Amino acid sequence: MSPTPPIAEVPRRILDPDLLLQPTRLQSLPASRISAGRSLLEKMQRESWTFELVHFDIDERADGEALYRVHAGEGRVFDFAVFSFEPTLDGRTGRITGQNWDMMGALIEGPTTAEDRAVTRAELPKLYAGRAVPGTLTWARSNRSFRAFDHAVQALADGRQPDTRALWEVGYLMRNTGLDGNGTFLTRSFLTLEHDHPLRLPLHAQLLSAFIMREFAADLVEAMAKHRDPEAVPLDREVRRMIGIGNGSALGLLFFVNTHPMLIGTWLEQRQTLLAEATQLPLLQHAEETEQYRALLERAAEFTRVDPYVYARFDDPHRVSEQLETAIDALDELVARGATTGAELLNRLDGAIGDEAWELVAANLLELLPYERIVEAIEGGIRSEQFVAEADMPLAELRAIIDRDYRWALSIDMAAPGAREYVWYKSADAEEPRRGPASEVDGGRNWALDLPSDVQALDAALRETPHEHVGGLLREHPELRATVERIQSLRDFRYHSPHMNMLGADFVPVSIVRFMNSAVHGLLRTVDEGDDRNVLGLIYLGAPTAADLNEGLALETRYPQMPATTIGAAR
Repeated sequence: MSPTPPIAEVPRRILDPDLLLQPTRLQSLPASRISAGRSLLEKMQRESWTFELVHFDIDERADGEALYRVHAGEGRVFDFAVFSFEPTLDGRTGRITGQNWDMMGALIEGPTTAEDRAVTRAELPKLYAGRAVPGTLTWARSNRSFRAFDHAVQALADGRQPDTRALWEVGYLMRNTGLDGNGTFLTRSFLTLEHDHPLRLPLHAQLLSAFIMREFAADLVEAMAKHRDPEAVPLDREVRRMIGIGNGSALGLLFFVNTHPMLIGTWLEQRQTLLAEATQLPLLQHAEETEQYRALLERAAEFTRVDPYVYARFDDPHRVSEQLETAIDALDELVARGATTGAELLNRLDGAIGDEAWELVAANLLELLPYERIVEAIEGGIRSEQFVAEADMPLAELRAIIDRDYRWALSIDMAAPGAREYVWYKSADAEEPRRGPASEVDGGRNWALDLPSDVQALDAALRETPHEHVGGLLREHPELRATVERIQSLRDFRYHSPHMNMLGADFVPVSIVRFMNSAVHGLLRTVDEGDDRNVLGLIYLGAPTAADLNEGLALETRYPQMPATTIGAAR
């Protein structure tokens, strides 16, 4: 048995933008160690963050307030102010345009004052007309899952634990209906956060808010049970871990990807670079790292095997589970013959298993990298999202960028049948993006990012212009400025824009929505509803609780497994 692994090239599909940026490929990228939820959780564990429930004053109707405090180290404190309300069906919706929610909250740099919280309580219901107090990082809202929430309350009031299978199938007690930050409602933009700010990375503030919303949901269930019966029991710790926060996302995330190409490009560059490094690490039979990796694949196989949801556009999780077993067999065979690498394993599996299973095998290699290497890669982050036109750039250089990065856009026949099947517009009622048949939507602004048409128009102008620099071209064609600015500003990013025609009959929007929810945010069970618009998911399903973090418990919570029985430990 050779201790030196054979040389195996990094699989092309890891680093080639033309392969990675296909929407059907992006939708297959799973939650991983550098997803926002996981990276924040690992940061909190490594840096020994602690959580404090400062006060919890909520009556039997669920009206009241609570205050959670996060101690993030080096004296940094964040307060999450919660405002709880008696549930009502009037004006209740999962959309941002709702009027009533069971809970509203705000993550604020603390400690906060009573005045901060009073102003926040008054401003939060106004949404877009509201204004956050200085130091606010996020505004949040959530509603109960009536079925799971009421079941859990009654069970605790009866002196028993909720049915674990029922909770496992639902996955949450409360569902997020809005986690807004990054400048919205005058919250702080992540670009303005200091270099040593604990939440300076994109989406970390939103995911910390989700983590505390999950804590509040469990605390509220216990409080409602106590109001019902003073002898009510608390949730077992393991049941608390099993519960996530529900989430539903729609087409707005597609537009987030379009308008934040530097953020997306930076994150994908970090992910794929780390993944390429991880594929070169040696995997030796009986080595601790190899056993850890194999165990994660087994947990992933079991997690997908018991997934209770039905998927429309995405791979059947039961099929994914079977393919992960195939991958485990292939790993066993390779390490039995001698030292191997993730690259050799992935190359063997390419074409033998589906994309989602293949990407899970790849993503779990990231777990083998040292934490310091992960931090080094993701801490660099992005500090600007500004597009700037460079008037003195030679047109020959602009042409070279197009030939290198936009061949896919030039190759799409926008005059073909179905190429302009849809238009995108903003709903007057819901203030959300919508897609409709072009034949039924007459006039108005098309909100789509039509990169194929934009790049083709620029290509045609470059062929005809007598000018030699960008400035001359834009004097002749000012309508091309936005396209030129985008192309120039993104030339150093390899993975900035999905290769898609948003107007096409064959474009499936949920591919990009799932990419954001699963790969970027780190949600689990990201299931589509069959309407090509909405993706559901669970935030922090199976994750450690605040009490676990306070106690510094070392727990295996990746790919959570449904507990056969509860462990009986109070919180």
